[in-house]
Amino acid sequence: MKAQSASVMKHLLCAGAWLLLAGCSTIASLLPWHASTTSLSSLRVAAPPGANLDSATALDLVFVYDKASIAMLPKTGPDWFAQKASLQNGLGRAIDIVSLQVPPATVIDPVALPRRYGKAVAVYAFANYLARDGQARSDVTGFHHAVIWLAPTRITITEQ
Repeated sequence: MKAQSASVMKHLLCAGAWLLLAGCSTIASLLPWHASTTSLSSLRVAAPPGANLDSATALDLVFVYDKASIAMLPKTGPDWFAQKASLQNGLGRAIDIVSLQVPPATVIDPVALPRRYGKAVAVYAFANYLARDGQARSDVTGFHHAVIWLAPTRITITEQ
């Protein structure tokens, strides 16, 4: 009888441990210091005729996996492209980059997202635009089905 109750107790303890471990990620997501992740689940890039003053656009989508790395990213496309290699080497696995070359009159649908994109705490678009207005860093993090529009002189992002 004692051996049977010890076996039952052992199984209950194991089941409790599994439940505790399964709940850790749920509990962690409720803690105030837990980093929330992107809402993004799909992405399309549309470059109508005349986009980027009728030039192909280099567009990098940067998926950031820890909040500390966000502060290291530049605020403009030209700064990103100038520092891209050193940032990529320095940040390593803290970021994933999807690089696109988008000529005018092109739609990329869907854009292939990195395997772990759902774990990103931020997603930014950097464009190498000719016009100054189109050079700011664009935040795609809060969009669910984002469409990046490459207009003649600037970028806009809408929900699909």
